Amino acid sequence: MTKVYTTKEEVLKEADKILGRSLRDVMTGDKVDIASIEQKLSQYGSRRKGLLGELVEEYVFGLDVNNRAQADFMPVGIELKSNPIRDHATKRFVSKERLVFSMINYDEVVEETWKTSSFLQKNKVLLLMFYLWLKEQDVLDYKFKFVHLLDLLNGLSEEDVYQIQKDWEYIVAKIKRGEVHLLSEGDTYYLGACTKAANSRVVRDQPMSRTPAKPRAFSFKQPYLNFLIQKELLGKDADTESIFKKERRVTTVEEAVKEKFAPYLGKTATEIKQKIDWNLATEPKHWKRLLANRILGVKSNKIEELEKGNITLKAITLEHNGALKESISFPAFDYKDLVTQVWYDDENEEMSDFYAQLETKRFLFVVFQKLEGSKEVILKKIQFWNFPMADIQKAEDVWNATIELINEGGIVKSISVDKKGKETRNTYFPGSSYNGVAHVRPHGQDSNDTSDLPVTDAFTNEDSYTKHCFWLNAKYIQDAIENA
Repeated sequence: MTKVYTTKEEVLKEADKILGRSLRDVMTGDKVDIASIEQKLSQYGSRRKGLLGELVEEYVFGLDVNNRAQADFMPVGIELKSNPIRDHATKRFVSKERLVFSMINYDEVVEETWKTSSFLQKNKVLLLMFYLWLKEQDVLDYKFKFVHLLDLLNGLSEEDVYQIQKDWEYIVAKIKRGEVHLLSEGDTYYLGACTKAANSRVVRDQPMSRTPAKPRAFSFKQPYLNFLIQKELLGKDADTESIFKKERRVTTVEEAVKEKFAPYLGKTATEIKQKIDWNLATEPKHWKRLLANRILGVKSNKIEELEKGNITLKAITLEHNGALKESISFPAFDYKDLVTQVWYDDENEEMSDFYAQLETKRFLFVVFQKLEGSKEVILKKIQFWNFPMADIQKAEDVWNATIELINEGGIVKSISVDKKGKETRNTYFPGSSYNGVAHVRPHGQDSNDTSDLPVTDAFTNEDSYTKHCFWLNAKYIQDAIENA
């Protein structure tokens, strides 16, 4: 029979008992067959995190394990969430992953409103239990470090609550349009719709389209959860600046950003500098990014709302004819690590770094354009953008081709030498003409900035090579800007 809790204080008192302890500590002495549980954990493989949550429900709180439509602790209305954190060099602890809520029922959610949503009914008050994840440690030995009761509507800032509501409404609107198969975490800011299935081949019907779609669940994005950990659990002051001012009306991140940029659109950089009291003695290479920061009312590149939403602000410059020459780079990859990754596998909760970046990241493009016959630029537009899932297969093709070349030791095609004796290595890596979406090219400090190869390159007979990364094509980004 499941244990009944009648007050929040009773729940917290029980939760506090596991602080500094592990599940094995709790189970010892209670005549629990730990050997059978360990056997079950080994059968779950990398999906054992779900079983850990069930063990916490059963052995810490005495709850019957089932798929409850309501919160775990009734009648007090508290939902239990166990989530891993890991050590971090500067922040002490950060979340290892996103915080996943209930599955999205595509058929039912289209009939809901935010205030009456099943999401709020189940997750309005959360008991967050964070355990320290260590790679080589047994699940039963993870130590629980923090317990925190979070009221989603009253424990967060007004701006955050409003943004989460708008994220929920955006996701539901996309479902209503029959576009579940085009959903990605990059569509929204703090509350995402992450893929969630026992098998990567599992798909579901959606009510407004015949196109099958992956099962998804609501989730707090990992950067947003990290912000909560630093603020609520560690009590740290944010090392970021906020674009919101207390005298402002409550609005979304996107609306606030657009409102700040609106007075400057169509103006030259010189005119903007005069209006914002630009007083830099010298003009650094990244002055356009600094200008964007000043328009947003901040001085640091670390902007709270962008950090929480995994949004990269990128100042880009179009030629006078509208052409874009700059491609967008992602972090340099480690060759040995890259070839061990899988593109996407929900069954084992794994995804490649490149897929994760495309699925979860959002960009804020601040677009300048050169004036013909002048060194002056105008602020043409701003645009929030994330990678469309309709093109994800093309990105995967580039990723697969890259791994195949590395594993075959077939990176270098030829070496050309110019009149000054400078060598240029020509590779078989997918170029910008490969499929029009993404390509691979160098992304190191110089040619001596290298990474070890898993297989010796056949042409050069070397076991390391200049660092490279994936890039989104300039023309691809240009088209996205033009068609917005």
